[in-house]
Amino acid sequence: MKKKSTARKVISSILGVIFLLLVVIGIVIATYVFGSPSKDGDSRQLIMGNWVDIEKHTKFTFSEDGDFKMVDTENDKVLGKGYFKVNEDKKAIKILLLHSERSEDIDFGISLWYFCTLSYKDLKYPNEEDVKNKRNVTNASCTFLFQNADGKVYKCERDENKVNFYGKEISGK
Repeated sequence: MKKKSTARKVISSILGVIFLLLVVIGIVIATYVFGSPSKDGDSRQLIMGNWVDIEKHTKFTFSEDGDFKMVDTENDKVLGKGYFKVNEDKKAIKILLLHSERSEDIDFGISLWYFCTLSYKDLKYPNEEDVKNKRNVTNASCTFLFQNADGKVYKCERDENKVNFYGKEISGK
């Protein structure tokens, strides 16, 4: 019987490790995509839109398609782009950041190289009675916090003057 050469053994081992890494990465991404919370619900509808922290010059954008973007409004620089899913039970937004679209200027509290969690609290939105009676309604407000990142708290308000809540167009401030 012929013995395998040392070079063949090394190459075979390296290819085996690469295959194993690809399988693990595939499982992590599949778990995120298929095991994610529903895209429906009150919180998701209310989170969607543009949120601005005026003091920190930061804007968060959550689109209907599940796209996420974080922008430094002072110099119009994109700090991060990716995709989001809302977990209403935990009051958290799971973000899959695109590595090529992520700025090193900010600590997102990233785990597994691409994922970060943005908690939200104090989500305030217009009262349904005010909307029905067409009273002057203030913009929605929310506090966002990057988990596993030190001091990354953003107190934001919706930047649109017209927001669609409860299936009706309303006037802002």
